[in-house]
Amino acid sequence: MAIKGPARRAISQPERQHQPSHPAVYLEATALLEQRPLIRSTLRARGVLPADLDDVTQDTVLGAWRSMRAGRFRPPPALAPSDALRTWLAGVASRQASHYRDKAHRRHEAPPLDLQRLSTFAVPSPEERLVARGLLRAFNHLRPELREVLALTATGLTMLEIAESLAIPRPTVATRLRLARRLFARSLARCRRWSR
Repeated sequence: MAIKGPARRAISQPERQHQPSHPAVYLEATALLEQRPLIRSTLRARGVLPADLDDVTQDTVLGAWRSMRAGRFRPPPALAPSDALRTWLAGVASRQASHYRDKAHRRHEAPPLDLQRLSTFAVPSPEERLVARGLLRAFNHLRPELREVLALTATGLTMLEIAESLAIPRPTVATRLRLARRLFARSLARCRRWSR
């Protein structure tokens, strides 16, 4: 009688015997530092940007050293120690590159500074300071919900996007924005009259 289906597979596969894990090996930190070129090339191949390569390499070496201290480096005896270390470090570097890619959406890189343009803002004139104070004062006199809608509009969001981000109906956003603009304009007019 022939056995078919899943029962056949279960009988034909030999039972797995629990294999004892290899003993943990501890190396000096210099052994890890000597492998930095391998780590850098692995990280570069896995998509780490050149600007972040030094930092992620350092994180990888530190993570590998901590893992080794925790007893996680267990090379098989059949493999040469240097080959086992290189293979293990390539795996650690691949995991670090994966974490790097996962965090990429949270990184906010600052654009390069234009020093010529920045110098124009370095020392504002007293008149510009008074205008800025007046704008801030007028803005701060608004109720918090009006300030919020006005600030989100200034960032370039549409009314629909503001409604979704604040979880309020779009007509409410329109009403608050209209009221915020009117009150802000009145407050600015008062500030200008006062400054004359």
